[in-house]
Amino acid sequence: MEFMSALGSQEDTYRPSLFELDAQQKLRELLQPAVQYVLAIYAQRYPRLLIRLVNNHEEFYAILMFFVERHYLKEWGASFAENFYGLKRVSSAYLNNNKFAAAVNGGQSSTPPLTRNQINKSLLVLVGLPYVKCRLDLFYSQISGGLSASILGGNEQEEREQEELLDMDTPTRRKLAIRLTQLFRKVYPYINMLYHGSNLAYNIAYLFGKTKYYSPWLHLIGLEIKRMSMADYRTYYDKLAQTQPKNGNSSFLSTSFSTMSGIFSKVIEFLKVLLPMSIFFYKFLEWWYSSEFARGGNAGALGDGEAENTIPPPEKLKADPRGTPVPNTRNTCPLCLTSPINNPTALPSGYVFCYTCAYHYVEEHNRCPVTWTKVERGVEGLTKVYADVM
Repeated sequence: MEFMSALGSQEDTYRPSLFELDAQQKLRELLQPAVQYVLAIYAQRYPRLLIRLVNNHEEFYAILMFFVERHYLKEWGASFAENFYGLKRVSSAYLNNNKFAAAVNGGQSSTPPLTRNQINKSLLVLVGLPYVKCRLDLFYSQISGGLSASILGGNEQEEREQEELLDMDTPTRRKLAIRLTQLFRKVYPYINMLYHGSNLAYNIAYLFGKTKYYSPWLHLIGLEIKRMSMADYRTYYDKLAQTQPKNGNSSFLSTSFSTMSGIFSKVIEFLKVLLPMSIFFYKFLEWWYSSEFARGGNAGALGDGEAENTIPPPEKLKADPRGTPVPNTRNTCPLCLTSPINNPTALPSGYVFCYTCAYHYVEEHNRCPVTWTKVERGVEGLTKVYADVM
């Protein structure tokens, strides 16, 4: 089973392993929740500007990834996640006609860039298909009630109501919508199973070398995933150097356009750092809030007795020399020295007295008898203390 863990095949050194392909797929799947989390955080500060983006996150993310993926497909011949792992997309027709010329020449020649048709097909698979799948999942979750409804039977009542509407004098358009909804509810689980099952089948076939495509969608558009060679990197940077604005006969408009295009490209390229950092931040917070640290205890590092006292009590206000001294015996009123305290009442300072003692003293002096601090609200600042815990 050594071939399962090998990074490359002896026949094709540029053929990535399934683990590399799975890693870039996982990176792509983590991008959307990370972007949604960061957007939700900033929407709390700027709700007028970002609340609509949060409410329509699927559309916003699809538009964002359209420009990102389009840039990387044009510049690198790969999606963002594929380029992050040093992979590229190559036409199967080119590989079949050239018999892996790049590999034979030791990586001295680069593969041709993707055509406009191949870029459009790749965008349809990378952006369009996940968006449609996400909307279908959300719609199915709404009409089926989710997992809880299937377990608790919460959607049975809705089905009976729909059947009653079909029997009643309901408009034809409404009946057609109900029929289509019922059909979608029954058919979509099989479509979903076929979608994930076909991907799994291609993954297994790719692992054992039975196919050149790790995904049925790549097979459909005729593109294979290969590792980038030094010639590919050299070609990209040579092209980047040629597109730099030159001081010469170029007009101000063309120079400005080239400058703006260069800035936009640099911003998109910076996403290689920004997006993985957002994913790390998102996963770190997910771990943090699910750990013992977020609950304020270090139960894993401390004993049971120490874990209960991890949160320190508030600082006790010291008695003022001008005030009434605190009795040495517990549960004794400092004013009348009655024990136990009759109708215990606390002042904002934290000290407890009999209710009548505290009321008259605060009404007359507007201070705490012990700490000599002012009671801002007067007698309204008195708080009843309940000794018995229900």
